[in-house]
Amino acid sequence: MNWVLKPKPFEKFIKQFPEYQPLVLQLLYNRGLKTQKAIDEFFNPDYGEDLHDPFLMLGMKEAVKRISKAIKKQEKIAIFGDYDADGVCGAVILKTILEALGAKLNGVFIPNRMTEGYGLNNEAVKKADSQGTDLVITIDCGITDFGEIKLANSLGMEVIIVDHHRVGEKLPPAKIIIDPWQKKDGYPFKELAGAGVAFKLVQALMLQSDEIKPGWEKWLLDLVAIATVADCVPLLGENRTLVRYGLIVLAQTQRIGLQELMKIARLNPIFETDTMTTNLDTYSLGFILAPRLNAAGRMKHASLAFELLLAKTVEEAKCLAEKINEQNQQRQKLTDEIVTEIEARIKSYIGDKSRPVIIEIDKKWSPGVIGLVAGKIADRYHRPTIIFSARGGSASGGKEDEEIIRGSARSIPTFNIIEAISQCAELLKEYGGHPGAAGLSLENKKLPAFSEKINRIAREKLKEEDLVPFIEIDSEINLENIDWELFDKLSQFEPCGGDDNPRPTFLIKDLEIVNLRLVGNGFQHLKLELKNENPPAGGENKVFKAIGFRLAKNGGQNLKVGDKVDIVFELIIDEWNGSRELQFKIIDIRKSL
Repeated sequence: MNWVLKPKPFEKFIKQFPEYQPLVLQLLYNRGLKTQKAIDEFFNPDYGEDLHDPFLMLGMKEAVKRISKAIKKQEKIAIFGDYDADGVCGAVILKTILEALGAKLNGVFIPNRMTEGYGLNNEAVKKADSQGTDLVITIDCGITDFGEIKLANSLGMEVIIVDHHRVGEKLPPAKIIIDPWQKKDGYPFKELAGAGVAFKLVQALMLQSDEIKPGWEKWLLDLVAIATVADCVPLLGENRTLVRYGLIVLAQTQRIGLQELMKIARLNPIFETDTMTTNLDTYSLGFILAPRLNAAGRMKHASLAFELLLAKTVEEAKCLAEKINEQNQQRQKLTDEIVTEIEARIKSYIGDKSRPVIIEIDKKWSPGVIGLVAGKIADRYHRPTIIFSARGGSASGGKEDEEIIRGSARSIPTFNIIEAISQCAELLKEYGGHPGAAGLSLENKKLPAFSEKINRIAREKLKEEDLVPFIEIDSEINLENIDWELFDKLSQFEPCGGDDNPRPTFLIKDLEIVNLRLVGNGFQHLKLELKNENPPAGGENKVFKAIGFRLAKNGGQNLKVGDKVDIVFELIIDEWNGSRELQFKIIDIRKSL
């Protein structure tokens, strides 16, 4: 694992902002925040000032006009969502605003991940038509569904696409498209989640309506925040404002389903009215709530999560939350089993320079978890990874060779996976996604050709050093500089998440281990106490506690009391029996040179 210390800011940048301490300036510089406006928006996101005019988005004016017409004429409107947390939250947001405006809803369609795959599908389009649907609104999908939208048009339905995925050279034949990635779109912030784009549509509809009181839409921000963090979009700019306020709304959520889900996940929200702060953070969203909402679509059907978010009674919500929590536990077990199986397979070729992309397939793997598996493998081996499920098909030929296989791809920062996949379009049935994550489907018999081509693309684009895992470090600091004042400064960078605003990471060298234990299930975690043996003159010889999750096998068993170590860490709070103390969350550790 390479440690990469980020470069120091230019002197001009430091002189431009003398009011900030050097460490804070370093963190701002690392996040690309180099103007007073960007810094002010970052530290003081303001709902009224920092959200852009929704009508700056291409297609928004036309969409509001068409939806308003449908409401006035009581046309039947159907919503098509996606099966992940972003798509489900977006579908709930659209359903809520349309019902509030008096629309005649004709159902919400969310595909079955296992049998229907991502996006619109012909059978669902036909079903919507059979039910007399006049207008279809997609959310978090649609931008690559050419055939399905063409079918909807032929059946007399009109389609409005509300999406946030990258657009191709051609656009599907929808009546109206709202997607900030369109070439002629002048919207100032492109990185919204699908639910974020849905929320902009809500804002636009409210601006054109006298039916709803201003401010009503803020109660939708709990869903926007969950979706934004779940979809791993950058937590800068408008997303940062949406998540900051969304956390406050979530702590007071009126959704019985979220209340019960937080209870079963042992998440106890606190909202401080005097400071307008909450104990909820992006970890609460990304690692506790979102995985449970996603588990419904991964293990059975996302309609379970959709129903939870719309639950009307405590009894209903509690029952649904328990089912989702159980499915999440099953999802974790299944994911770990598949990861272990793949790790055994790739040992034979992981160092093969001709195969920089990890590609594996199996008939028994569930399509619901292959994205998670791909993410874990890509993180551990620092390789672009594509995992296919051949359920309904086969990896071995015969008649089943004609079957469609579905894959999930995850990548590394130096390899744009959706760009690479798009160069293989002639081999694919469907594809879509982002630079770091994508989904695709193709005929099983075309997998060898696809594998050969995408590996060739990767060989041309990736250097050998690109495949070496690395940790980016914000700054090197001294032990004596770590105190509650520093933690308070770091708290100003919340909500953290994504590649553009990760949690601040630091490097400290030459610490002495004064206590060491292996803890946790299987003794896979390191628990340490560390001190600086030679503090500066007059300085205090501090001892800090540290925890290194899953680091026992990564050299941890070779460490002993008295060793000198260098650590890369995040600063966290350890709370136990009412006491609070600062603690290092170790990302990586090595013996000092």
